[in-house]
Amino acid sequence: MIYLVVFLILVFIIAPLSLLFHEIGHLVGAALMGATSTRLTIGLGKPLWQTTFANVQIIIRKFFLFNSVTSTVRTEPFTTREKIVITSMGPMFSATLTIIAFIAYNVFVQTDILYLFFLFNLWLLVINLIPFKIGQKQSDGYTIIKLIIHSFKRKHTNSI
Repeated sequence: MIYLVVFLILVFIIAPLSLLFHEIGHLVGAALMGATSTRLTIGLGKPLWQTTFANVQIIIRKFFLFNSVTSTVRTEPFTTREKIVITSMGPMFSATLTIIAFIAYNVFVQTDILYLFFLFNLWLLVINLIPFKIGQKQSDGYTIIKLIIHSFKRKHTNSI
């Protein structure tokens, strides 16, 4: 029975909060780079809840564990460096949660839930930094590597 409770906590509390915090990292990066509007979408299917404030639209969909994406708009196109900053802020926020959970677990209170919170955020950090692409879905690591290679090729072509 305890495993079921822990699983439900993971699925309905830890995972959604961790994904939301990761996507908020992208929102912060976009705001720092001067995005005029941003949309944060968590999940697939019909929207369960949505709101808009300060040019940020947040949409939570029915199947909120399977997908999350942040899209940004700006009148002037983002530079490669700005895209890298925006993309890397998600994993940086995941790393922050991982470190906070690790310290809290080791210094304050050693509970299974806090340890699971640490492990999930560590997994989220690592999986987002591994460069991979499946169909149209690509990891933050893939996006960053693609941007760096494109930038390098453009500089190399311009110097010839």
